[in-house]
Amino acid sequence: MIHHSHGGRWMELEREGKTPFLDLSVNLNPWGPPAIVRKRWAELYRYVGFYPPLRLSFYQEAIAKLYSFSSQWILPTNGATQGIYLLGRILPVERVLIVEPCFTEYRRAFLLGGKRIIPFLAFPSLDPERMEALLTQERIEAVVFGNPSNPLGRADEVSLYHSLRRKEGGERLVFIVDEAFQEFMGEETSLVPWVERDTRLYVIRSLTKYYALPGLRGGFIVTHPANVRALEEQVEPWSINSLLAQILLLLGEEDFSSFHRETAEKLKEEKRFLEKAFSAWSSFWDFFPSLVNFYTLRSRDRGEDFFSFLSARKVVVRRLGDFLGLGEQFFRIAVRTRRENQIFLEVVEEFVRQFQ
Repeated sequence: MIHHSHGGRWMELEREGKTPFLDLSVNLNPWGPPAIVRKRWAELYRYVGFYPPLRLSFYQEAIAKLYSFSSQWILPTNGATQGIYLLGRILPVERVLIVEPCFTEYRRAFLLGGKRIIPFLAFPSLDPERMEALLTQERIEAVVFGNPSNPLGRADEVSLYHSLRRKEGGERLVFIVDEAFQEFMGEETSLVPWVERDTRLYVIRSLTKYYALPGLRGGFIVTHPANVRALEEQVEPWSINSLLAQILLLLGEEDFSSFHRETAEKLKEEKRFLEKAFSAWSSFWDFFPSLVNFYTLRSRDRGEDFFSFLSARKVVVRRLGDFLGLGEQFFRIAVRTRRENQIFLEVVEEFVRQFQ
């Protein structure tokens, strides 16, 4: 049996009679999908009875309109995960460096693709000189990193792309960059603008996180048009469901300026609220600053007692023991609405009071 350690296990817990009271294990937009999805949901039911479109251009054009990217750069996928496994399977590289900690499916995808994985630990800080030495020593052909990274929510690694491209031999490296949370940064550090001139750059994107549509499994790869044409030949038919196909058309018709503005403003406010509380309990845990809608924390002591306490209160967090370079004391929480954030902090305060 394959074991996947991920957050967002609500349906499984519900089936087992363990429905969470508060689920902080998955990092979605806490204010939910755009209003147009809720408003038009009833009329979408009819598309359950239709096969999804076979022409990828149907999705490419809709995604391009939503993001203002060129449709020629886009390969639609069944969530970001299909894109990860597709690249792991078909990229003509053998030795892949993954900047860790990183979303765990990259390691599995490239191992299944027969690649050799060379990890590079960039926590607690990134050492560019050490990385450059490792690239030469291990004859690295491809580099994987998050922009921003998951689970740390930082964008330090994006400078690697620019610096390594300038180094001797750097033009031969393939870069696979995970930008599943880039929308929460307002595209501030995105490498998408570089794909038009760089045939060795692949950017993984997700419709799941920012638009809060995890059940519909939407994602895409952004890369040079020549790569898109080659990748299209490797994608299974009907990879994307009919509901998402129609929702993409709806989203493409909308002006999302207010959605973007409100999400950014509310997220900034909730992050200030949480960080103030995190700092107040600095003797209990360490927290690591994040640019996006989640935080990694590390319990200093009584970690197992704390996680048992959360479980008893039906509060679910994402423990990070399976992330290379972290450990069982590390965990990640999503930024949620003010009431949900308050509930989490109240539970933490209740636990901390027991040991003061």
